[in-house]
Amino acid sequence: MSKYSGRNREDRRLSPIARYLTMGLTLGCGVVLSIAMALWVHRWEQLSRRTQFQQQTDNLTTTLQRNLNRYTDVLLGIQDLYRVADNQVTAAMFGRFVQRALVSYPGIQALEWAPQIEARDRTRYEQDLQTLGRSITTITERQDGDRLIPAGDRPDYVPVTYVEPWQGNEVALGYDLASDPIRLAAMHQARDTGQLAATGRIRLVQETANDQFSFLVFLPIYQDPDASQTSPPSPKILMGYVLGVFRVADVVEESLQDLSYTTNFRLYDLTGRPNQQFLGQYDALSQQVRIPPTPAPLGTVARSPLCPTPCRQTLTFAQREWAIEFDPAIGGIATFPWGATATLVLGLLLTASLLLVLSRSQAEVERTHELSDLKLRFFSMASHELRTPLSIILVSAQSLAANYTVWTEGQTLKTVERIQTITKGMTQLLSDILTLARAEAKHLDIAPEIVDLTRLGQQLVDELQPELRPGQVLKFESHLTSPKVYLDPKLVRSILVNLLSNGIKYSPTPGQIWLRLTSTATTLTLQVQDWGLGIPAAAQTRICEPFYRGQNVGDIPGTGLGLAVVKTCVERHQGTLSIHSQEHQGTTVTVCLPRID
Repeated sequence: MSKYSGRNREDRRLSPIARYLTMGLTLGCGVVLSIAMALWVHRWEQLSRRTQFQQQTDNLTTTLQRNLNRYTDVLLGIQDLYRVADNQVTAAMFGRFVQRALVSYPGIQALEWAPQIEARDRTRYEQDLQTLGRSITTITERQDGDRLIPAGDRPDYVPVTYVEPWQGNEVALGYDLASDPIRLAAMHQARDTGQLAATGRIRLVQETANDQFSFLVFLPIYQDPDASQTSPPSPKILMGYVLGVFRVADVVEESLQDLSYTTNFRLYDLTGRPNQQFLGQYDALSQQVRIPPTPAPLGTVARSPLCPTPCRQTLTFAQREWAIEFDPAIGGIATFPWGATATLVLGLLLTASLLLVLSRSQAEVERTHELSDLKLRFFSMASHELRTPLSIILVSAQSLAANYTVWTEGQTLKTVERIQTITKGMTQLLSDILTLARAEAKHLDIAPEIVDLTRLGQQLVDELQPELRPGQVLKFESHLTSPKVYLDPKLVRSILVNLLSNGIKYSPTPGQIWLRLTSTATTLTLQVQDWGLGIPAAAQTRICEPFYRGQNVGDIPGTGLGLAVVKTCVERHQGTLSIHSQEHQGTTVTVCLPRID
């Protein structure tokens, strides 16, 4: 075989650098594309979620604004009642008129009529109050923030006279709205503008809980029905106010009861003083408005990808401006980039799959090249190993044919023995090559049967006696608990013949070669030991490769197939092969096979 053939084979294969470069480029491109797609999906997710969040906040704001407008429309309707009735509205008329609105809008705590009463008319008013048949018979005001007492002297009063519904609002009857600065400021604003005017946050006199804020909306009623159209209307013709009483929690919860959004928000009154702006905090999970012990100031909501700018919407009604500050970090729309993460994971999995396919393809290509090289080496070795013995057989046969009449019987017998010996070696070579070829093609079948292993060992020792050189001794000992075992006799014969032939071939003269058979309850051990050349340490990792031989064999003939055949036969028996060797000290080969009696 040419010395250039190995180099040509290496040229046909991918070099390690080229192989790693291909894998690296594939990995790099896959990772870069996966990250790029993940970033694109993440950006799309952000925009989609931001749009979805914006739609939710718009819908929430629109719903609240629509309900507030409905409440103010109710007050405007009561104003129309007073205009149509020429301001002669009795308590019964008032109650009947507002009944439908109270049923339709449960967010309304109460609808009331509060006339303006001058100080000189207070006594007459309180007498008229008694005729209503209620328990309240005097104008009251709040003392120390909670307890109601008779109102003190002042130029005029605005006492609650009509109140619907009565149940739950009884204590409001006779309460002087002008006794509270916040209520008074809203009434003056309504009186001066002739328009609806809402108060800042207040505590209702009928409120039993301390964790609720409320507000009132006033609409002035004048003696002249057209007085509200003047700018500004004259305060001298003011009769009083119709007003709506609202709890912030009731208004918000009624407005959002049909929505399934899970976005939390806080409500602020921008028209009020900074320390009076907080109105409530809506919890989407419980769908309730709460007043925390320490309300958060306006503008403290953390920024979020859903809302890079402050998440704030405004409501305008009754000459006040409210702000809704949404909290995208609590409830609402999930911000974790599931789509981007899934895209990245999928991209990396596809990259890994492509790398696996590419790696297997390269391995298959390498295997194909190795098989091609193996076949080439096989044919080269076979032709080399067979050419010489065939030539010897041919020459010996020609000599025998030409000289059989003149040769002595001893010369003829020697020539025949030489032909037989060479033929036996060729037979073993072809058997080894066939074993390896069948194993490579996955066609090396195993046919176990009951075998007398001690007898087989002794038979092989006897057959190999002619191969011993002068001074060499082939010894055999068996310590089997039972000589009969369940094995494939052909494969076991190949194992022992190759191991013993190697021991004979590489042992010095004089020298000993041992074959030992031992067994346990589960294992059969075949051991061949010699004290010959030994195997160099550098060659021991490759010594079982086909056609591979150690560098120390010199001109000793051989094919490099023996241990490869042994390893193949051992593996077909699901056994193990171990080799312990030191150069110039000898070699011990141990084969362990599973025992089946």
